[in-house]
Amino acid sequence: ELSKYLKDNNISMREFASMVGCSHGFISLICSRKRRPAPDLALKIERAAGGTVTLRELLFPEFSTEKTADYKR
Repeated sequence: ELSKYLKDNNISMREFASMVGCSHGFISLICSRKRRPAPDLALKIERAAGGTVTLRELLFPEFSTEKTADYKR
């Protein structure tokens, strides 16, 4: 989760937003799960977080806590 990553690494939303090229307000919305990033921004976030925050959890938060093996079609 992005908010946990920022807290654990002592990175401000403003600083992280600058790293990925968006506003700190939008990072706040992503952290509070009020908005989802576009795929290109989600990829930038994943890369900036060193893979700790994944593209999948950013784009599909409803599946982020489920294990892939448990997913049934």
